[in-house]
Amino acid sequence: MTDQEPTQVYQAPTVEPSAPPPAAAEPPPPAPVATVPLESASKGARPGRSKLKWLVAGIVVLLVAGTAAGATLLLTSDSGDPAVLAYAPADSVAYAELRLDLPGSQSAELAQIMKAFPGFEDQAAFPMKLSEALDLVVGQATDGQQGYKNDIEPWFGGQIGVSVGPLPATADPAAARGVILLSVKDAAKATAWADGLVAKSGAATTTETYGGVTITLAEPAGDAAPDTKGMKAAYAVVGSVLAIGDPTSVKAVIDTGGKTGLNTNAQFQEAEASVTGDRLGFAYVDLATLAKSATDLAGSVTDGMPSLPISLEGLTPPWVAGAVSAEDGAFVMESRSPHMASAGPVKNAESKLPGVLPPTTVFLAEGHDVGKTIISVKDQLADVPELKEPVAQLDDALALLGGPEAIAGWIGEAGVAVTLDGKDIAGGLVIVPTDAAAADKLLGQLKAFIQLGGAQFDLAVTEEQYQGTTITVVDLSGLGGLVGQMSEGAVAAPTDLKLAYAVTNEVVVFGIGTDFVKSVLDASAGESLADTERFSTALTQAGKEHSSLFWLDVAATRDFVEGMVPTPERSDYDANLKPYLEAFDTVIGTTIPGDEIDSGTVIIRVTGS
Repeated sequence: MTDQEPTQVYQAPTVEPSAPPPAAAEPPPPAPVATVPLESASKGARPGRSKLKWLVAGIVVLLVAGTAAGATLLLTSDSGDPAVLAYAPADSVAYAELRLDLPGSQSAELAQIMKAFPGFEDQAAFPMKLSEALDLVVGQATDGQQGYKNDIEPWFGGQIGVSVGPLPATADPAAARGVILLSVKDAAKATAWADGLVAKSGAATTTETYGGVTITLAEPAGDAAPDTKGMKAAYAVVGSVLAIGDPTSVKAVIDTGGKTGLNTNAQFQEAEASVTGDRLGFAYVDLATLAKSATDLAGSVTDGMPSLPISLEGLTPPWVAGAVSAEDGAFVMESRSPHMASAGPVKNAESKLPGVLPPTTVFLAEGHDVGKTIISVKDQLADVPELKEPVAQLDDALALLGGPEAIAGWIGEAGVAVTLDGKDIAGGLVIVPTDAAAADKLLGQLKAFIQLGGAQFDLAVTEEQYQGTTITVVDLSGLGGLVGQMSEGAVAAPTDLKLAYAVTNEVVVFGIGTDFVKSVLDASAGESLADTERFSTALTQAGKEHSSLFWLDVAATRDFVEGMVPTPERSDYDANLKPYLEAFDTVIGTTIPGDEIDSGTVIIRVTGS
């Protein structure tokens, strides 16, 4: 861990480096930037223009913010801790940072990714495009009162940190703790910027000195919202950061002196060390302290509530940390937390479901050992005194079908999947059975119950053969009339609802209608999702062995959704949203429990990566 002062200070072109790097020429003078009137961002927008455009543009801008700085700061950018972290109070229960200065490898990695977005194909044009985009977004967000290039960039050092202090002992909002930390490269300009914003707001200000630092205190104007009455905000330039928050938190920032901040907290050090490599963003939450503080704050509210049994204690890890980075043509979001013994033994394996799902699968969310998990949760709930009787009644009801083990014990990997073939969408539940015979027996019993008692509700069961497998179809259309009668017509129930299922040694599949079931049976004998290059590439990056998996084909889903955009909104969508959305290809996520640390990974890949 290092206490890093801001090395990324812009050096004017007149200051010559003492030893220019051999492969780097003198940085070129800044390219002329076309003036972008801020009025066009707020007053010039035609009524009804989608605000989603600004959200998408804002996300893209944040992802590339700092690329302009990277053009001149690349030689001084360092992949160590950001300056804002050293000033975050050590007792912070939550902390998040955004590295717009693009440390270490992030400049090159992000530049490669951003080629997929309109306007960023020419890497040399990044500074100009960034200035234009930031001015538009900041102007829109402030109704034309602020611009990034003229108002913020001159003093901003490219690092943003947010710290949440300990929860208050009372429910008084004024006792809440929090501070925003902005790295600065010009303290005087940063102070002037903050002073200007407060003056425009009409807030009353006073100053005081604490630890040799001048703090400005601001109290909302008389016409401010009633719930802000009596609340004060504070700001001060402390070392290399501008701190903005409640007075107590700003003083806590000053107390760190940049040497006793959150990065000296032992638990935070453990959490931060669990996520390695350069990053665009980072977040940390002290779950143990938050849980205790929340309980203390609740006070008597918790009296009389059922207490958790020993078997349920310790389910929440003491902390969780996460990071966002640019890596191998994708945005990578990682999470880490200590492995809890209550979660059971670590067991990771390659998913089998992608191998039995059709290549047209656009969504999949699945987990391993689902049956064992269901039974384990039921057993833990049975240990809660207040739930013991209801769980026992549930066991008695399930005994008609052989009990919990017969109902869920055969479920191994299980997930929900959606397929999209042209304009035809289908989906259902897919399970890899650990005991296909047990699954077939259970479903056979359910079918018999429906055949015996379903006639009074006009329920019917039919069978058909497909690829040598029996597909059972349960016609639930009769339930529509029953639901309508019970709700006196208030609920419109489907009039043509058919549930289909099939059981093989490889898969148990349920779907609405037979199309999804047949597509799964086809994939089991032919090409599957696992065989597609895009899924395979993404899975390799996320980790082939895991305990759960998430998959979303963004490109295919976007094409489908575009067909539902109303005609009046189509031109606005095509011009302002589609160019950005087209850059996203797939999203994949995995969770990987470990002996000491559990890991989660979400990877957002862009087109052409």
